[in-house]
Amino acid sequence: MKHALLVLSSSLIFVGCAGVKVADTQVASGAAHPRAIYIRPFDTAATQYTGGHRGGKGEAPIRQSLAGRNFADSLKEEVEKLAPAMVIEDDEIPTEGWLVEGSLDVVDNGHGYQRSFFPLDKFGLGRSKLLIHVRIRDMGGRYVYADKDAGKVGRRGDVLYEFDLAGGSGWSGHHGSIYAPGLGDAEPFDFKNAAERVMLALSTDPYRLGVRTSPVAR
Repeated sequence: MKHALLVLSSSLIFVGCAGVKVADTQVASGAAHPRAIYIRPFDTAATQYTGGHRGGKGEAPIRQSLAGRNFADSLKEEVEKLAPAMVIEDDEIPTEGWLVEGSLDVVDNGHGYQRSFFPLDKFGLGRSKLLIHVRIRDMGGRYVYADKDAGKVGRRGDVLYEFDLAGGSGWSGHHGSIYAPGLGDAEPFDFKNAAERVMLALSTDPYRLGVRTSPVAR
């Protein structure tokens, strides 16, 4: 029984390493509570699209061309928890709310069969890797004058947030979880993890920390 608990604990530790984090932030304005969120499919023109993607090498260019929209769809499902959200086309320009756009810099799917060698996974065998650049603009901004010499602030299209996401399957190996692919296709898991991280990063209190069941202070 002790050995079984030890193996289970080790598995949970390794599986918990899968996920996506904000690796670097360039702009953070403090803006919150958008009226609407519009998502443009992320750019894949210069994406390092490697690893064992479904469909094989012949289908890889098709999968790469669809990856930007695939991530945009995952992102919509998450950020619509903050405000009404929709995916728009490249030639569409919203006149209100926030516009989320960016690029998929690295989408390395790794190799599922290599992740089956769990003891060797610490050396990086089969791991997926993801690197995404995210930019969020205020499309409802307008020229506002505090006084005659204050200048213009709140210009339409100002960048509110700009940051990089990085992550992947980590040490999850062949076990898999709701965050990790196991021996399967890593891309949907990585995209979902990244989309959820964007939502959490933009939320003022995503976990409702400090919520009390009683209003009385003691």
